Amino acid sequence: MWAGANLSSYGVGSEALEELAEVHLSAKQIHRITSRIGGDRVAERQQFVAEFAAKTLAERTTAKPGVALPEVGVVMLDNGTHQRRDQFKNPDANTHWKQETGGLVLSMTSEVHASDPCPDLPDWLVQSDAVAEIAGLAKREENPDEAAEDLPAAPPDAKRQKGFSWSPEVVSREVIATTDTDDVGDHLEWRAWETGVTAAPRQAFVGDGAHSIWNIHKDHFSQMTGILDLMHGLSYAYRAAAVRDDPGLYRQWATAIWQGRVRDVIEELQKIQEEIGKPPKDAAADDPRQRIDRALTYYTYHESRMNYPEYRQQGLPITSSLMESAIKQLNQRIKGSEKFWNKDTAEAVLQLRADSLSDSRPLDKFWTRWRKNLTGSNRYHTNA
Repeated sequence: MWAGANLSSYGVGSEALEELAEVHLSAKQIHRITSRIGGDRVAERQQFVAEFAAKTLAERTTAKPGVALPEVGVVMLDNGTHQRRDQFKNPDANTHWKQETGGLVLSMTSEVHASDPCPDLPDWLVQSDAVAEIAGLAKREENPDEAAEDLPAAPPDAKRQKGFSWSPEVVSREVIATTDTDDVGDHLEWRAWETGVTAAPRQAFVGDGAHSIWNIHKDHFSQMTGILDLMHGLSYAYRAAAVRDDPGLYRQWATAIWQGRVRDVIEELQKIQEEIGKPPKDAAADDPRQRIDRALTYYTYHESRMNYPEYRQQGLPITSSLMESAIKQLNQRIKGSEKFWNKDTAEAVLQLRADSLSDSRPLDKFWTRWRKNLTGSNRYHTNA
């Protein structure tokens, strides 16, 4: 099962078992084992989530008994893509690329400062390599149908932020992954409650600009401070600034965003829009009017989530780089030009892969419950 869920393919899993353990299993056998156990794990998770969703509001919003609360509780959310074999037979499907959602539940530690510990924009955020990656983030959001293509997939490496004493440190992480968009909010909230994150004294919910992410924040984590990923915020500034023949404009706007003066950027974008006009309905993504309009809409909608000086002062994360990294780790198994999935199999493998990436090692306890149910009776609630 581990080989099927974590190595790049069932075939590679078969080769690894043969070479490392002298275990002779075909790729099809590993496929069947992984799908069966993963399906049982998904069924168990769905039951746990349903039981949590049935709790009263007071029960869901207070600490789980016996759980130690972290200093900082953080939830992050992002989407990935994979190819779905079953979509080829769907006449209503406009693409065979389908979306999965990944989530992080982080227990973190950090210091609270009397004022902003880093008021000046770091130089690396205006260096050419960082700007190239930043620019790709806005392109991904503006063209979601191109998400499966070879676009920059992550913001600049978080290691470039070394020396920033205000950056919170991860104590432990839990990973979730699912193709079920209707279930993801309850799923993520359940995992956060299980680890005490939703009752931590300081809490943050970090994501990019997708409306679906902020709907989950509103419905399930409204008590958490909502934070727009800084890199996505800068990406719209870069693409909009490229409209003007002013090499210093991006730095000017990036500095304003870093310092929490998003209103200044909005007012300048409004002046540019009055000058060049609004984009027509059929405007291309690279149309200058479209770039200005998208940036203006983006910042107006997310302005309340861009108070970065306050977040740094409170020791909260301001980027979703950890989530981007987790999506990459999930994609190592499920995404590839040669990989095509059926819905149930994709869900099973995503669940097992997320379990393997979680610090609490949820599969360790699952095995005990699973063995007790080999008779055919799925009494997850009793055995838990």
